[in-house]
Amino acid sequence: MAVKNFDYIIIGAGSAGCVLANRLSANPKMNVCLLEAGPPDKSSLLKLPISVMFAMKHPKFTSQFFSTPQKHLNDRKIHVPRGKTLGGSSSINGMLYVRGHYLDYDGWGALGNHGWSWSNVLPYFKKSENNENYQSSEYHGIEGCLNVRKLDFHNPVAQAYFNSVTALQYPYNDDFNGPTQEGVGFYQATMTKGARHSVASAFLRPVQGRKNLEILTSLEVEKILISNKSAIGVSVRNTKEQFKINARKEVILSAGSISSPAILMRSGIGNPDVLSKIGIDIIHPLPSVGENLQDHVSCTIYVKTISKVPYGFSLPLIPKLSWWVLDYFMRRNGLFASNIMECGGFLKTDNTLDYPNIQHIFMPAFRQPPPDMLAYGHGYSLNTILLRPKSVGSIRIKSSDPSDAPIIDLNMLSETEDLDNLITGIKGSRRILNSKEFSYLKPEEFRPGPAVQTDRQLADYIKDNAQTVYHPVGTCKMGIDGEAVVDPQLKVHGVANLRVVDASIMPRIIGGNTNAPTIMIAEKAADMISEDDDF
Repeated sequence: MAVKNFDYIIIGAGSAGCVLANRLSANPKMNVCLLEAGPPDKSSLLKLPISVMFAMKHPKFTSQFFSTPQKHLNDRKIHVPRGKTLGGSSSINGMLYVRGHYLDYDGWGALGNHGWSWSNVLPYFKKSENNENYQSSEYHGIEGCLNVRKLDFHNPVAQAYFNSVTALQYPYNDDFNGPTQEGVGFYQATMTKGARHSVASAFLRPVQGRKNLEILTSLEVEKILISNKSAIGVSVRNTKEQFKINARKEVILSAGSISSPAILMRSGIGNPDVLSKIGIDIIHPLPSVGENLQDHVSCTIYVKTISKVPYGFSLPLIPKLSWWVLDYFMRRNGLFASNIMECGGFLKTDNTLDYPNIQHIFMPAFRQPPPDMLAYGHGYSLNTILLRPKSVGSIRIKSSDPSDAPIIDLNMLSETEDLDNLITGIKGSRRILNSKEFSYLKPEEFRPGPAVQTDRQLADYIKDNAQTVYHPVGTCKMGIDGEAVVDPQLKVHGVANLRVVDASIMPRIIGGNTNAPTIMIAEKAADMISEDDDF
């Protein structure tokens, strides 16, 4: 294949890459190449909201990564799937639109990241958003590419959750992305009516016909090509050949918190002590590449019911399932238009905290722990998520071969404080689920079960069952200190014409789901790149 030349090469067509491709190619004078390791997102499975129950296990559209055995989780390997298709993980995730707490971003700014405080980033959240529910809110946008809405239909069991939580003096919150985050309510989701609205659907599909934008799928990036401490292109391969693509201006790495540091390391940018052991020549020493891995740790309480009101699969429900299928095709409504993660909230385990430290995702459906998910019967579950864990892990690579899965050490619950806070959170979740508000459903907790009561028993349950909620961040940390990989302009320290734009640049994990913040990061980065280039 003849060598291709572009002004900008974007590695990764995920939540950041699709946004960048849209914004940078808006200038017809700039030629942009978007590279994706996976195939196009053509499967109808990816569009159906309820398919979130299956999509994260689909081998064609995901990288099925697993962590190293986790010392503090009884040596279990934790499932860490990542999207591998146009749209990246936004094509397989739970579709929750959550920005985090404003103090998260003020914290980024306080670390020396000028321009990343809440007042700086809110305009970029609004720029990307077309919110159907909040048409006149100062916190929301209505002209962006990404459709955001609440579900049209909610399972009635959600009301029992709300009644139970508010009886404990927690507030109801109509908008977690509004003036305050604390409280419980219905989640907003990245959907159109009855369909997932991934970043590929929102940002890429409308502009894929631009003559100055080339989208190349099923291409693995072997490494970034560096000459005289400057990025000049990439080396890629598919099943048939290996070739180079040149960048006249910049290479932008948007492969996500697992793959972005792996690509940097394969390119010779990283810790010399680590890379030299696997035979990779050091192009630029940057020891913090792959460090600072943070993720939300969670643990779920599972309840089964005699009542058939919660979603589930059973013989008596077959007629209703038939109606739900018909309802979906007629009105884009009902079970098949639901992401199941319909409601939840953000709560404090200690009222002296500045912001919530626990997130709830209440699912009015009977399910088993991941990766099994679906099960026969009816019930509901409450996932308790620790929002700002202190435990920090790392990413390493085994070799220079991109087909070798990276070494993912989440290091979950290595800090005792994290386990203590999660135990407190689980105990609070139990108080909610044991409320009389749920009694009409004839519930029975089956995991962890009534025999598990003491803090030690709960700790054992957590160690046996805790999971990630698929929010890895931080492995190409933004900052001005010696532990940073990129500066506040997202330029890699010490290497010209190379930026990282994705969730890996977060210096600290935010208190919520990470898809919306990643889109915001890309929106802001597109403006910074354009300003540098005098668009």
